[in-house]
Amino acid sequence: MNAKSLTANKKMLAMILSVAILATVGVSAASAQTPTTTSQRPTIQGTINLEQTILSNVKIAFPDAANTAATAASGKVIGGSLTVAQGYVVYSFKVIDDKNMVYTVIVDPSSGAVLYKSQGHQFGMGGFGMGHGSMKHGMGGHVWKKPSSGSTTPSSSTAPSGSSS
Repeated sequence: MNAKSLTANKKMLAMILSVAILATVGVSAASAQTPTTTSQRPTIQGTINLEQTILSNVKIAFPDAANTAATAASGKVIGGSLTVAQGYVVYSFKVIDDKNMVYTVIVDPSSGAVLYKSQGHQFGMGGFGMGHGSMKHGMGGHVWKKPSSGSTTPSSSTAPSGSSS
């Protein structure tokens, strides 16, 4: 090795060492700025617990409400939940009959009364009840409007209102 290549190699070695040192210092500085504790939400204990308030008014067990929905639509329940529709807590069920017609059945969780039963919609044909390419013909898609007579009826629309149907 001649003196010229030795000097060039020393310069290259010095540059590599400098980059390595800077990288190590940068990683150390970055990890020092990362907080080591996780943020936790504060525990708040108010006087009105919404979940307890709602559940204290639910008198009908989910399986009993599901049986009521199945009977109302003469079929089998394929899904359901406790949800809110038009500002009321309700059980909403999807029921399928022996002719593959799917119904939405709304049951009052306090009284067990059937509040609403939709017209049947054909199950299948390209999806879960959406045989004609539109949500308004499928299992969902009803816009719930509060009628003046006091009964609950849906109106079909392509713009769901956000409530379960």
